[in-house]
Amino acid sequence: MTDSNDWQALIQKHLDGQTSGEEAAVLSDKIVSDATVRSEYLTAAQIHGALGDETLALDMETVPFPAPEPSQSLNLRPFAWSRQLAAALVAGALLGVLGVGVAWAVGSPKSQAALIPVANGAFEDSAGPIDSGFPSTFGGWSGDPAEVIEEADGNHKLRFLETANVTGKPNGGASACNVFQLIDLSSIQQQWDTENSEAQFTLEFSARFNREAAPNDTEVPKLKGTCTISLYRAEPESIGKAWPLVISDAVAVGNKAIKLKPGDEPGTLSTSCILAPEATIALISVNVNTMTGSKTPIELGGYFVDDVHLTLIKQPNLPVRFVK
Repeated sequence: MTDSNDWQALIQKHLDGQTSGEEAAVLSDKIVSDATVRSEYLTAAQIHGALGDETLALDMETVPFPAPEPSQSLNLRPFAWSRQLAAALVAGALLGVLGVGVAWAVGSPKSQAALIPVANGAFEDSAGPIDSGFPSTFGGWSGDPAEVIEEADGNHKLRFLETANVTGKPNGGASACNVFQLIDLSSIQQQWDTENSEAQFTLEFSARFNREAAPNDTEVPKLKGTCTISLYRAEPESIGKAWPLVISDAVAVGNKAIKLKPGDEPGTLSTSCILAPEATIALISVNVNTMTGSKTPIELGGYFVDDVHLTLIKQPNLPVRFVK
């Protein structure tokens, strides 16, 4: 096995728990003797742990985010720190077979999180239809047909009304109802000095979906809700002009989907991506997709979203030192 891609494939296979004893021994030897493979393993172990937690989030009851003031900082949840340490322990367990240990600096600063303002993130500021079309400026929701409604208890939430083609182009896809908002990252990058920081910054995007019965539920059996965050180095108006081709230009992307049956308990989705220093814009979106590939509008009406939050998480880069 000489190709780098072969080692990467074996690393992923091991992290998925599918390697044989012989394959694990071969990988152990390579990690000890090859610094590049050793680095790839440690990186993959951390990523694998993060992705695993995101997958589990779909099957767990998730408590909605608290709502601190935008400028407030708070200690990160304890299990977020444990995830990075767990990744190190995975590597340490494998390397320890051949007498190699992993030393982690446990005295590093604690992780922190700060809430990033999302315009009308709780949909409490207004009621009625949102603006149509793709957003070209910061500070508001717009997209396909959707409206903010007020419930009997006074709570506001966004209702997806109909699938559409947000660009308005003829013969374009219309199988989903997308609602977008552009977030300015420039001041955030400056405030946290992300370019010169030795810490890692992550943006976590969450939203709470719920579904009620609607007249055409039988026509959309694969209906699902999705939240997505994409980071760009661009001007706000340029993204909408090039949509959807500009999707591939994103410097980072995170997304998560959930399927709810009418009457199910609401589900909170949470997805994240690393905040690259060059990113100037975050595009957040919530949508409902019929998974039909339709090019004509499809009426919805029973899918809702609420409690949209965007959180910046600062985590220290844990130094790693290999010792025999």
